[in-house]
Order: sequence, then C-alpha cells, then structure tokens
Amino acid sequence: MRICYFGIYEPTFGRNKTYIEALRSRGHHVIECRDDSPGIKKFFNLWNKHKHIEDMYDVLVVGYPGHVVVPFARLISSKKIIVDALGSLYDAEVNSHYPSLWKKIKSYLIDWLMIMFAHKVMLETYEQKKFFAHKFGFAHKYEVIYTGADSKFSGAYRHDTYDKTFQVLFRGKLTPESGIMYILEAANLLKDYEHIHFKIIGNGYFSQDVMAYIEKHKLRNITIDSRFLSDNELVSSIYNSDVMLGQFENNPRLNRTIPHKAFEAFALGIPYVTGDAPAIKEVNSDKQAAFFVPLSSPHALAEKIKILSYRPHILKEVAENGHRVYLEKFSSNVIGQKIEQLMEDIT
Repeated sequence: MRICYFGIYEPTFGRNKTYIEALRSRGHHVIECRDDSPGIKKFFNLWNKHKHIEDMYDVLVVGYPGHVVVPFARLISSKKIIVDALGSLYDAEVNSHYPSLWKKIKSYLIDWLMIMFAHKVMLETYEQKKFFAHKFGFAHKYEVIYTGADSKFSGAYRHDTYDKTFQVLFRGKLTPESGIMYILEAANLLKDYEHIHFKIIGNGYFSQDVMAYIEKHKLRNITIDSRFLSDNELVSSIYNSDVMLGQFENNPRLNRTIPHKAFEAFALGIPYVTGDAPAIKEVNSDKQAAFFVPLSSPHALAEKIKILSYRPHILKEVAENGHRVYLEKFSSNVIGQKIEQLMEDIT
C-alpha cells in the first residue's frame, strides 16, 4: 500500500519513527509530506508539497503531533484520513498545564474537530480509548495502536548479568509530573544501601530543584546526566541497568498513558518498575510483565527497589515475561500488521 505520512510531526519522535519503520519493513511505500514552518506558513507549504503527491498514495496518515492538521488534511485530500492522536490535547491542558477557560475550550475544540474530520483515530491505550469515547463520543472511530520501540532497541535483549552494584535508571523530563521527586525521596531513603545506585538521564524546568534536593540531602548514590545522548549511548545506559523506573505521579492523564521508556525496557529485557496505574496494567498478559508500586509513594518505591536488589531470580523472571509480551504485542512487525489492517479496513 502507498501511504502519505503527513503533517507537522517530528520524524525522530519515537512513535512516528516506530510506525514509519514498521510500515516500510512490511513492504509499504511511505511518502513523507511534512513541514515545521512557524505560524500559518506551514499550511501553505504543506498544501504546495501535497499537490505534487496527491495521486501517489492510497491513504493519508497524520503523524503525531497533528491534532490541528486533520481538518486541513481532509480539505486537501480525497483519500481516507487516519490520525495518530496518541492522546487528547484537552486532557493534557486540563491535567498538566492548569489552563485558562479559553485554553480549555480551544483544546477541546481542536480535539473534537480532529475526531470529526478523521476517518480513524489511533490512540496509545485502551484507557485512552475509554476516555475519548466518554468525553467526545464517536466510539467507532478509535483504534488502539501501542507505541512500541524503534529499531535501535531491537536485537539487544539482555540476559541476567547482574553485578555487585544494583543500577536503578530513570530517564525522562525532570518535571513534577514525571514523579522525579518521589524517586529522589526513595534514593534518600536508600542512601545507606551502598550497593544501590540511581542514574537519572534527562533535564527540564525542574532541574534546579532536583540538584538542590540532591545537595541538601548529600545524596552520593545518584548520578545525573543531562546531555543529549546518542542512540548507542542511550541503549547502552538502559541495557546496563538492573531496573528502569516509570511514572509515579498520581495524575489522571498519566494514568491513561504508557511512556516510550516502558516499551524500551521490555524490548531490551530490563525489569520495569512503575506506579500502579490502569494503562500500564495493559502490558500484563497471563504473567506479570512489570513491577508495580502505589502511586506517589516514595516509601513503597524504596522498599520495592531494596527487595529487588537482593532477588535477581525475580528480576530475571519478570524481565523475561516483559520481553515475551513485547514480542507478542508491541514488536515492530505486530504494530505494522495492526496499522496495515486498519488501513485495509477503511480503504
């Protein structure tokens, strides 16, 4: 099938990269038509670029982020439109950004128009699907396509190679929403356990608060790496960790999401420890595929890390379960098949 990947999306963003790779690996011809010019100029540029390819594809996929682009795509294309929404702009505004009334209305309208003009909407979890159906209606339009992990995380599955230092990795934005403060508090509770070490990869507007906490409590069991890491450095950092940490903040929006790093951990066979939220429970099948702790509880997190640091056999078992579930549900080939079936159903 010939596919136009369209919009203002970032091609290196994990979800876009994974989907495009998955489709191409299954033999589909993907034409990218994107523009990131400021303001209204991007729409003129997209229109001009699209003119040259409008007869060269069978279905148009609006990449993420692309909520605002969907009505425009429907206007200029005669083909079926699929949008990779991932989640809701309205949900993000209300539960993460504390917006004004106008911004709430604006983000709701953007979501609603996106749904109205798309033939199908791809969402990241079944929890997102339930939210969209309840908030916006149009239940028949939603399809769950998990994020997965791109090719740099394939072929490097880790087998049990634990050494004397128990390495705990967090990677992501340093914001209150990420739950980073709970991780720091857990590290503080574990600072007398010399075999446990935390590595934090990331930066963000909360970086100064993070450094201030580390200095105040004299935490020598934490290493911060705020650099932009190459693919090899990132994969190596994850691969050499004993556990990878997920999301711990109790936030309604985050409870509906599964972050990219979860799939990266499953792909590499790294045990994943995260807050007990509905969406991430979707990764479990017949066996436990991750470790869960109560949300917003540094004491529970510290206790879980301490116990796991002494039980490599449990780590190995759950890591193997997570990797097996990844191959069954989240691999590039499986995701490619699901998107392929979705396109065939509407064309």
